[in-house]
Amino acid sequence: MLDLSPVKLLLLLIVATILVGPDKLPQVARQLGAGWRRLRELHQQLDHEVRQNIPDLPSTQEIARFARSPVALLNQLAQVGADDPVEDPAAAAPSPGTAWPEDPSAAPLPGTAEGRPAPGALPGVGDDPSLN
Repeated sequence: MLDLSPVKLLLLLIVATILVGPDKLPQVARQLGAGWRRLRELHQQLDHEVRQNIPDLPSTQEIARFARSPVALLNQLAQVGADDPVEDPAAAAPSPGTAWPEDPSAAPLPGTAEGRPAPGALPGVGDDPSLN
């Protein structure tokens, strides 16, 4: 993201000195420092209020780590899931005395023995050879 090496900082200081001027540079630096301090105080206050309302929230560092590496979050969730297994209701077989309910769509249609409609059993369908 923002990688400020000493060379880049020196270059930034030279450009700021040229743009602002050497006489106003200390005043601008103080204003930037005060603004940064207010921003950090606002962040701490907001973090404190959120943590009061949501006590189970992970730490800010953990949230940042999860944002950088979603795999870490998935690994942590997998560990939580491994500690508390959930039974799959579909995996359980029915007891011997219990039968599965029949599928209503599998029942044969009225007027047929094999599930195929008899000619004229369905409205609008007769002995039309184009339907074969």
